[in-house]
Amino acid sequence: MILNSKFLRSKVARRIFVLFVACALVPMAVFTTLSFIQVSRQLRSQNQRQLQQAAKSLGLAVYERLTILDSDLQVASLRIQRGDPMPSPTSELHFQTMTVWKGQSVPEANSISTMTASESTHLLSGKSLIRLDSCSANKSVKCILIVRMIDLDHPASGLIAGEVDSNYLWSADRLPADIDLFALGPGKEILYSSNPDKTSAATVPSQRNASGFFAWRSHGTVYDAAYRDLFLRAEFLAGTWTVILSQNHQDAFAPMQHFRDTLFLVAVLAMWIVILFSLIQIRRTMGPLEKLGEGTKQIAEQNFDARVEIASGDEFEDLAASFNSMSSRLGRQFHTLRAINDIDQAILSSLNRDAVVSTALSRMPNLLPGECFALVIFQPNSADSAFVQLTVRVPQSDVLRTFADRIALPSELQQLQRDRSLQILLDPEHAPDFLLPLKDLGVTSVLVFPILLEHRPFAALVCGLSPTAPMTDEDIHHAIQVADQLAVAFSNVQLIEAMEQLHWGTLTALARAIDAKSAWTAGHSERVTQLALKIGSAMGLSSRDLQIMHRGGLLHDIGKIGTAPEILDKPGKLDATEMQHMRDHVRVGVRILEPITAFTEALPIVAQHHEWFNGGGYPEGLAGDEISLHARIFAVADCYDALVSDRPYRKGVPRKQVVEMLKEKSGIQFDPTVIDVFVRLCAEDDTIHATKEDARLVEQTI
Repeated sequence: MILNSKFLRSKVARRIFVLFVACALVPMAVFTTLSFIQVSRQLRSQNQRQLQQAAKSLGLAVYERLTILDSDLQVASLRIQRGDPMPSPTSELHFQTMTVWKGQSVPEANSISTMTASESTHLLSGKSLIRLDSCSANKSVKCILIVRMIDLDHPASGLIAGEVDSNYLWSADRLPADIDLFALGPGKEILYSSNPDKTSAATVPSQRNASGFFAWRSHGTVYDAAYRDLFLRAEFLAGTWTVILSQNHQDAFAPMQHFRDTLFLVAVLAMWIVILFSLIQIRRTMGPLEKLGEGTKQIAEQNFDARVEIASGDEFEDLAASFNSMSSRLGRQFHTLRAINDIDQAILSSLNRDAVVSTALSRMPNLLPGECFALVIFQPNSADSAFVQLTVRVPQSDVLRTFADRIALPSELQQLQRDRSLQILLDPEHAPDFLLPLKDLGVTSVLVFPILLEHRPFAALVCGLSPTAPMTDEDIHHAIQVADQLAVAFSNVQLIEAMEQLHWGTLTALARAIDAKSAWTAGHSERVTQLALKIGSAMGLSSRDLQIMHRGGLLHDIGKIGTAPEILDKPGKLDATEMQHMRDHVRVGVRILEPITAFTEALPIVAQHHEWFNGGGYPEGLAGDEISLHARIFAVADCYDALVSDRPYRKGVPRKQVVEMLKEKSGIQFDPTVIDVFVRLCAEDDTIHATKEDARLVEQTI
């Protein structure tokens, strides 16, 4: 429903509108703000709980994996007791390395010092011992070793120690991508870090519970973190480890950002709904008065077809009915004038002769009584003859028929130059030759109204008279007005046609001037353009596309104005510098034509007709559909004409051979679709295959 807001000019309407909107939007704004605050708190609390729960679950999983590792080590010790081979720590177990030794002294390679009394007691109790030591690969991260006795019944059998695989123990790859994992030892040393660029060791609260939540900052970024302590002393005689899960604060609150944006859009939508319904309600109240006021203005502006539609069921509805009755009586008197105005606008907005004729004939039955209507156009070709074209609207039909013939100029033509209207009987004695087609359609009498250009008859409006509805003097006056307007329309059409001829003539002259810079390229631009237009027509391009191609094709090499003649006419191969100068003609052409708005759509032809379909061309290295279809067509036409034409450094290549050369470059230098159409147009019975040397000629066309 489209509402006209002009009624808001009323002070009463504006007051109601402001009150209505304020009463609706203020509570909505308060509700929106409170909802945002409440949801923010809930999301923050939910995120903390989820992060803490994840840290707790990870801590339990790590403890469970330590237990599994202890079991794996126990299994390995049993194998050693039985004399079985040492298991592979990486394939069968989850250890990086595994070492067995006997005696009190521990090898340096294992980095395990002599056991203390408490550690020996712990090992003799059948439990495993966890030791932390510096890793050889990364001194800042501690390696985790699990040690246990091989045989409790025979302590002298020695110890077995395994370096834990950190990837298995921490399994950080199972965590979401936006969560970082840190593991700290008893002295806050780093046991594991999924993101070495970050650390949270210094940010864990000193006085804390076994689990909790805290925030920390790194490089200006705020992170939320949850931690969980692992108590390992009872089972592994190790200090407390701390597992920390950290998440970027902004990532955690991304849903809140989405909620805020959505809430804003909902608020805006609600505001527009409130405004819409307020306007509807005010319109129902103020609408009848506005319609009556607007209807009065329409009458004052002689718009007598205007109607006031009010269905309020009150006095306004009765007043609207009276107003419409008055408007109808006045409107009938001005209907004819409006019809003439419509015809004037229609024919003056038409841009070609056929459109003017068709538009005028289709509108005439709405203006004048008549059996049929026709337009005759005279094109004198000598002093006593002319080419005559008659277009008639068939009686009792909307069909237009056109008759054309070269006839002698009748005497009535001189009369048309003197009289504004001329009645002619279509009988064998009086009917002029150019009106005989009307006689064949059963018309017996016509009124002819001359259309003069430069005081000479250019055309004539013909009205077939009906015996049941004769023309009045007022009708004849209206017909003369239409004839005068047709004279203006035809004059405009002739001016447009002259401008079009001047436009294309100028472009053709400029193209010839470009080609004339070198004797070897005379006519190149016109030939390339005509071939490209044939290809475009065969591909089913629209007339607008063909017009763009015509305009751009004539000037596609305009940049060669800036190319030195000695380069254009050089009989030998161009060196690298000369080749670059030659290739610069594309960019030069674009710079020349850029200031002309009318060439905007044709610029891709100038800029891209040397691009290759596989991206190997110049100047931008475009490929495939990145190159405009117009330029892809011209690339084929331009290369074809360049190869079949003589050049200072070679003779022209035979046509059939060029076709084969271009086919070999399909999908490489040229668009395969364009090549297929081109080959179809150039199809011959004999096929000549191009050599590799010929293929290089295609690549070198510039």
